[in-house]
Amino acid sequence: MGAGFYSYATAKLRKTTVYESARREEIFSNRTMDSKMNPMGVMRECCENEEHPDTLPIIIGLDVTGSMGHVPESLIKNDLPEVMKKIIDEGVPCPQLCFTAYGDHECDDFPFQVGQFEASDELIEKWLTSTYLEGGGGGNNGESTSLVYYFAARHTSCDAINKRGKKGLLITIGDEPNLPDYPKKAINKIFGGAEKDLTSEEIIKEAQANWEIYHINILDWSGKMASVKSCWEKLLGDHFINVEANSDTNISNMIAQLAVEHFKKQNSSSSAVSSSSNEDYRPPQML
Repeated sequence: MGAGFYSYATAKLRKTTVYESARREEIFSNRTMDSKMNPMGVMRECCENEEHPDTLPIIIGLDVTGSMGHVPESLIKNDLPEVMKKIIDEGVPCPQLCFTAYGDHECDDFPFQVGQFEASDELIEKWLTSTYLEGGGGGNNGESTSLVYYFAARHTSCDAINKRGKKGLLITIGDEPNLPDYPKKAINKIFGGAEKDLTSEEIIKEAQANWEIYHINILDWSGKMASVKSCWEKLLGDHFINVEANSDTNISNMIAQLAVEHFKKQNSSSSAVSSSSNEDYRPPQML
């Protein structure tokens, strides 16, 4: 996947004419998981070719439990074009986004949903708005954030990783601790193919071999709790970032900042990539 290019101009026009005035229920109209976002047995690819020779695979994991629907809503209605423009203008030649959504594997009907890696504005928006905002979760002191990490570790194939030895970028967003245990039965119900029970630490360690992982903790009433902060500090150390509640644009800005910093870190020994301010970005031509 990942054909096409990102057009800031057309994305901004859609934001203004289609999304800004629409209600959340109109934009995110699915009332069950879209069959194309079912993670059972999938392998999501981020491929490179003459059109996209230097990709940066980016996975964004959105908590869609409870009141967390405001984050995907704000992305599509306000911030996504600016996020992509900043990433591209800062010199990232081929960002490819894969939106995922996670809930609670102990309580929800659809605890994990996954789109495709995409480069074009239209397809990135398609997968984001296809997400089912289940609004579930439970009183079990956590959500299943590690399902995103499990997907990254075992259900992705990225040329940047496999052929060029670069790490992908994975950003999860939420306001709860990461549930500690992922039984084989639960994983098989979602993905298939699991051979044993896993802990969140085991899943994260496996994913970190190929992915730089960050978690953005939203400081609402839940995210401010010491138990939430201590959980993520233990799991990710300084890759755990607090962002004030009611500041969705700050969350979006953090996504862009992390993408740019990650790309520069991964390519620090390579020639600098010239930044572009073109609204319709085209990557450098292959020689």
